[in-house]
Amino acid sequence: MKKNTGKTIIKICLFLILANLPFLTMTQHIGITIFLDTFDNPTSYSYLKDMTLTHDTTIQKGTYLLLQKPSHPGFSVQEGDTVLYYKNEGGISCNTIKSIDSHTPLTAYYITSSSATETTPIYQDYIIGKVVGTIDDNIWNTLSLKTWELCISNFNIKAVLTEN
Repeated sequence: MKKNTGKTIIKICLFLILANLPFLTMTQHIGITIFLDTFDNPTSYSYLKDMTLTHDTTIQKGTYLLLQKPSHPGFSVQEGDTVLYYKNEGGISCNTIKSIDSHTPLTAYYITSSSATETTPIYQDYIIGKVVGTIDDNIWNTLSLKTWELCISNFNIKAVLTEN
């Protein structure tokens, strides 16, 4: 009887570990704060892969981008943040904000692209989202992203964690 109990406990522990590995993977990549916030504001986050970006982007091909959309209640862009934005010349690019000029009627965010020696301004309306995480494209990360997305859209974690 004790042998079966020990095996049962080991099986339950293995199941719990395997069931939680995708969530542990996601929290490792994006942090616990953003991970939990995705359940509070599920429509304010999206992940993208293999977008057609211009050649002066800082993101490598085959990388998932986790974006916080401007519709997020706490959305703000600071110096050092990486943003996905529409370019004046057309196309989409992803670069880091080097400086911000808010002394004009429109706040200008200046980026330095890898193909230009000067900084280029972009404006709030051009920003598609702030990159809050990048995740390499491999089988485990893809499975983790799909599991996480499924849980965000079909599972209310707040109902489980709160007593109200």
